[in-house]
Amino acid sequence: QHDSAHLSSSPPGPYQQNAYVMKPEDKLKQPPILPPHLLQVLLNKDTGISCDPTLLPEPNHVMLNHLYALSIKDGVMVLSATHRYKKKYVTTLLYKPI
Repeated sequence: QHDSAHLSSSPPGPYQQNAYVMKPEDKLKQPPILPPHLLQVLLNKDTGISCDPTLLPEPNHVMLNHLYALSIKDGVMVLSATHRYKKKYVTTLLYKPI
């Protein structure tokens, strides 16, 4: 029979109050490579001639809930984020003059 009073949800091991110290070899590491499916920016997709240009193609599920920044063009930065609500997709755009 186990005594549940002595069980903890914390992982075993020592716990300390020391601050994390970055090692010199950690500074040389490159940031992780962006997954290729996140390079598919929804706003850069071609809608085609037969499509309504105000409608975007249906986003891939990995494109949802990410913030995308387009290249600054003509002094304007564009940010976008796509969210799903039931079977609909909502893309919000923010235009910011720089």
